[in-house]
Amino acid sequence: MHNGDKKPISQIEIARIVGVSRTTVSFVLNNVRGKNISEDTRQKILAVASQMGYQPDESAVDTAMSREGTAALFVCHSESVFSDAYIMRLLEGMEPAFHKKRYDLRVMQFRVSRNDYAEAARQKGYGAVALVNTHKDDLGIEGLKTSGLPFVVIGSLPDPSLTQVDIDNTAAAAKVAQYLLELGHRDIGVIAHASEEFLAVKARLEGFSAALAEGGVQLDARRIFYADFSEESGFEAMRALLGSGSRPTAVFATNDMVAYGAMRALEDAGLSVPDDISLVGFDDDYMSRYTNPPLTTMTLPAEGIGRKAAEALVRAMEGSRLHAGMDLLPTSLTIRRSCRKHR
Repeated sequence: MHNGDKKPISQIEIARIVGVSRTTVSFVLNNVRGKNISEDTRQKILAVASQMGYQPDESAVDTAMSREGTAALFVCHSESVFSDAYIMRLLEGMEPAFHKKRYDLRVMQFRVSRNDYAEAARQKGYGAVALVNTHKDDLGIEGLKTSGLPFVVIGSLPDPSLTQVDIDNTAAAAKVAQYLLELGHRDIGVIAHASEEFLAVKARLEGFSAALAEGGVQLDARRIFYADFSEESGFEAMRALLGSGSRPTAVFATNDMVAYGAMRALEDAGLSVPDDISLVGFDDDYMSRYTNPPLTTMTLPAEGIGRKAAEALVRAMEGSRLHAGMDLLPTSLTIRRSCRKHR
């Protein structure tokens, strides 16, 4: 039955009715072959399109075809995308999955205040999106959900309907705290790699603080300093920590990038790692084993996270539905020489 004088149905609406992604609808309506789409699904889409008066236009066809082979990693913070070792490791994990299928992978960065992910994807013609460093109350997530565009969150958000890949940040940070306690440290400072608006930061602080409390140590909020993802911000945060009063015996930097800056600030202050202050990072980026001394850090499987996210997106681009839920990858503490027992 045609829908009369009503506005012709869109691909997004067809996707909702049939219960598939917009990309799957686009492939069927534009007769893109070689995708993993069952004949039953194909016929349902064609039937709904016919019954509801779907009318394609040339620009829609062009956009759909350009989307066929292009995905993007949206980096939802700051301007340090290409100097951030974690992002580079994610891309190394993602690229082979797309290359195998001859799909393109692009990178796009967003300021914290910007969240027009769906519109950006539409304008660029991306067929699927992975997001990293999303933050709480991110309005762009809802826009992506209603757009019908397949997307995966690299990280953790409280919405159980999302497809997410991450580590257990709370448990991993707790392991760092337990290690410092085992070494006898009780006076401990923290340099968070960003504000608690970013959920990974919040989870790491909560896990670290809770584990310290279990060991009888209360983390002083005045000993928590905030950086902004970069080495420079870690340098400034450590300078602020050192200037705030009595010196801690150990410092936890919640990513390796800020740990590198913190290490330089300690050197400039005439302090030795670990003789004067023990230092622990988080990520196990390339350079952590080549710092002086080599950095003890929580090893985060960034390449594995990127690969998991990419494989899910490739399946979605080929017509499969994304599965809601969280896929957690394991972490481990890599002990090098930046920590020592507290005398």
